[in-house]
Amino acid sequence: MRRYFNQSGSKAVVLMYHRICNLKTDPWQLAVSPENFRSQIKMLKKNFNVLPLWRLEEQFNIGKLKHKSVYITFDDAYTDNYIYAKPILEKYKCPATFFVPSYFIGKGQLFWWDALERIFLHSPWLPNQLRLMIDNKSNNFYLETENLTKEVKEKQEAWRWFNPSPTKRCELYLKIWELLKPISHNKIVDVIDALQKWAGYSPVLTAEDYAMTDVQLKDLASNTLFKYGIHTHTHPALSSCSAEKQSQEIAVNKKFLIEQSYPVINAIAYPYGNYNDVTIKVASQNGMKMGFSTKREVVNLNSMPLSLGRVQVNNTHGLVLKKELMQLLNSE
Repeated sequence: MRRYFNQSGSKAVVLMYHRICNLKTDPWQLAVSPENFRSQIKMLKKNFNVLPLWRLEEQFNIGKLKHKSVYITFDDAYTDNYIYAKPILEKYKCPATFFVPSYFIGKGQLFWWDALERIFLHSPWLPNQLRLMIDNKSNNFYLETENLTKEVKEKQEAWRWFNPSPTKRCELYLKIWELLKPISHNKIVDVIDALQKWAGYSPVLTAEDYAMTDVQLKDLASNTLFKYGIHTHTHPALSSCSAEKQSQEIAVNKKFLIEQSYPVINAIAYPYGNYNDVTIKVASQNGMKMGFSTKREVVNLNSMPLSLGRVQVNNTHGLVLKKELMQLLNSE
């Protein structure tokens, strides 16, 4: 019989996944290969108590936290979650929560950050000057003409955002990413369209590069292992929005999921992990009981339910993840 522990030192970990696939470039470390994901889930099932996320809310309510419990979450509802993660989770009977940005469901288009990455890191050639209107401001950028040689490809494939940019392409990609993140989705789309014309580049895409379709979401929801959470409608950086806009983003997202009769829990994953005090207030007003950022923190009974941390899972073997989790859970 499983027992709950109420020691002040009891800890749990909420895991954060985004994509289950192999990517050529992955500066944000958002992708885990299907092979590594399988080894991770197999390890989690064997060594930890993998619980559905709604149980975490329940534990906060009763003031008891199951020590060394693990909760699996996915952000953005990529189709590769359906293709690769779903059968593995089902095989090992591991529950998971998918945070769904409703605007993108069934659109068959890239998320803007993926489109931006492909333009700058995958285009065979880029012009050396770029004039770009971003949020009604003119921006001028200069890029040394840089063909996508084998050497450049290798540097970009090894690059992670927190390291110095190894190429001018990477440097400009990060600059524009920072400028786009705080503005509205419609304005971002205009900039991406202008960049695609500037680069003259149309990437080769597959269905797994997009968000899920309604059919896939419905099929995923047919298994009681899986629940859905709020990830806003258009995925804005919430702290850059007014209180009214933040509330609208959450409410529209929640309405979409409820109207489709999806199994929804009262939890939100803040896009980019971005939130402020207004966000927390608005989330609570819209019925959210838990809110998740991207802060690398374990959960304990002193954690604030609307500003909980998560541990981003990297593309490593399950044994590496086990060691990382044990260190986190056993730390003071």
